[in-house]
Amino acid sequence: MILGLDVGGTQTDAVLVRDGHVVAHGKTVNRPHLIDTLKTALDAVLDGVDPASVRRVVFSTTLATNAIVEDHLEPAGMIVTAGPGMDPAWFSVGPGYHVVPGCMDHRGSEVTHIDREAVLAASAAIRKQGIGVAGVAGKFSVRNPLHELLVGQLISDSYSYVALGHLFSGSLNFPRRIATTYLNAALHGVHHRFVSALEETLARRGITAPRYLLKPDGGTVSLAGSYRFPAQTAQSGPAASVMGALALDGCKETALILDVGGTTTDMALLLDGVPLCVPRGITLGEFRTSIRSLLTRSIGLGGDSRVRVDEKGNLRIGPMREGVAVAFGGPVPTPTDAMIVLRLLEAGDLAAARRAMEAVAGPLNLHPLAAAERILTRMAKTIALSAEAFLHSVNSRPVYTIHEVIEGAKVTPEVLIVLGGPAPMLAPYLSAVFNLPYRIPHFHDVANAVGAAAARVTTEVTLQADTQRGTAVIPEAGIETPIRRDFNLDQALCLAKEILIRRATDEGANPADLEFAVTEKEEFNMVRGGARVGRNIRLKLTIVPGIIPDWAEKEY
Repeated sequence: MILGLDVGGTQTDAVLVRDGHVVAHGKTVNRPHLIDTLKTALDAVLDGVDPASVRRVVFSTTLATNAIVEDHLEPAGMIVTAGPGMDPAWFSVGPGYHVVPGCMDHRGSEVTHIDREAVLAASAAIRKQGIGVAGVAGKFSVRNPLHELLVGQLISDSYSYVALGHLFSGSLNFPRRIATTYLNAALHGVHHRFVSALEETLARRGITAPRYLLKPDGGTVSLAGSYRFPAQTAQSGPAASVMGALALDGCKETALILDVGGTTTDMALLLDGVPLCVPRGITLGEFRTSIRSLLTRSIGLGGDSRVRVDEKGNLRIGPMREGVAVAFGGPVPTPTDAMIVLRLLEAGDLAAARRAMEAVAGPLNLHPLAAAERILTRMAKTIALSAEAFLHSVNSRPVYTIHEVIEGAKVTPEVLIVLGGPAPMLAPYLSAVFNLPYRIPHFHDVANAVGAAAARVTTEVTLQADTQRGTAVIPEAGIETPIRRDFNLDQALCLAKEILIRRATDEGANPADLEFAVTEKEEFNMVRGGARVGRNIRLKLTIVPGIIPDWAEKEY
């Protein structure tokens, strides 16, 4: 059996899957202590279940994203080495950012040695601020990580965690790599506490199965492997929505996925059943990263969003959430109260929900039932406007799917796939506004947990080869290997694929279940004095996200 859990901002969903079918599921309101929340969520689906029968555990979580958005990051220092071109001081981030002498050129050749004294002085200044984690980034470390490794060795004894930029991305985009390195250091504490709570909770129940975390690209990484890359769990919640839709609906059309939660609505697109992605990295809060992700959009609008009438008499919904619905003891009217008053949802205190709608209806000069209708219609229209902007941004540039880039493709949804607890109540309003048919998959209310359970392992590698230097570098794997001068693109592809499969297998993937895509490929001659002196080859290979082969949920 497979256990899937989605740890959201307000509640945690759990599912138990056997032979590709959901056999148990539950929802738990989050407690102040994560371990209490996890214990309750597991109790909901595992009572009477032999722990030995659980052979795989997968989690998705919004904790990293919330820490970024709410500015709850741990203070982290950064030590950065430069290179020809832009001044790295322009990309300063965090409370302790230091640029030290030392330079690699664009081919990975050392131009200036690392200034060890400057490194130690920078580290001492960071420690003096009481900072306990640090990141190290060099401009051309993806071509040669020597300087990052040296700095890491010099300062490792002073910090509980040191993030090295070349391990997180093989891309040359220096500003994105700096931001990604910083986030990995600044999220280390949050991630460590989360993983520790998971491990303790599973140990208490006697579950020893391999455990994984969902990444924003829709794939999974082992819990142990996630320690090296804490930021890769950010945006795993929206990715879980996409994977849940694929698992539960089996969609083959071009579709808009709408996952309506308590606080936010997450949206994503499928092009002929294939998810769109952001290959060069997503933006998290103020940080432009190099973290590969499925293409999603989140807006601050959900079933528990605050409903109010402003001083001009306009109805406002969201983006803030101030608690649960009034029907459940909350402080302010919400769309959930509107659903209860309209008898679309049989839950909570109907009288309290009516009072909430009366408070909204008065300033609008409406009957409470009419006010409730207007709230749900306005909510649907707001989601539609955001979706329209989302589609416009997608169609204004090349479309990247998890398999390939498609120039000139126009994404026009044919159907809505609506997920989340409020899906049955809100879907007809969404369908009317979008003028599209809709589907609500079975287990829509725990789709994220299903998506986590059904997702397969993914990873990626970048190969940089320079035949004149005689080296090939795969930075994410920490590999630098000699090559012959006649090293070519086919040989590069074979080497990259070998390392990619090895990394995926180390993470627990079945080698027979791996589908890979070449997401970047370039080769050019290097010329000096009118003669060719070598070739430069660059490849990026990715294990394509998808559903594990033993998922057999055919209820769609």
